[in-house]
Amino acid sequence: MAEELDETAKAAHAVFLYDVIEVNRSISAVWARLCDDGAWLAPLAERATDRGDRLLKVGPGRGSLSSREVKIRVGRCSYRDGISYIPIRWEATRLSRLFPILDGTLELSLLEGERCCLAMKASYRPPLEGLGRVIDSALMHRVAAATVRSFLREVAQSFETQGELTP
Repeated sequence: MAEELDETAKAAHAVFLYDVIEVNRSISAVWARLCDDGAWLAPLAERATDRGDRLLKVGPGRGSLSSREVKIRVGRCSYRDGISYIPIRWEATRLSRLFPILDGTLELSLLEGERCCLAMKASYRPPLEGLGRVIDSALMHRVAAATVRSFLREVAQSFETQGELTP
């Protein structure tokens, strides 16, 4: 029972993020790349580890102090009710105890014509217990939201600017 209460308390302190961006490519072309075992991350990643993890710099400004190198893992793509879902997790590679682990899902859905919609739903728990929640509500939540927005823009741009994609 105490274990259940502990998990409930942790969930109560979770912070949720949601953002969406339009991609000017057909859903079939984007789906073919997005559901290809994470290969779509390669152009965005700065490097890969010997274990195959992709390392990517994320943040509202890639060169700014608010940017961090993170290890990104993507799960297997699933499809339900016209939407493709791709689990994603990122965690800081340095000073990881000071930064939250972000768990989320990329969602790909159809818009009209040759356009589709890429959304990200994610959550994290601020580190450092009570102090972390105060810092998060004062500043870090805005940084986290801007980071997700920046990440979605980069992903969308990589699909739009890449030569002709094959479905």
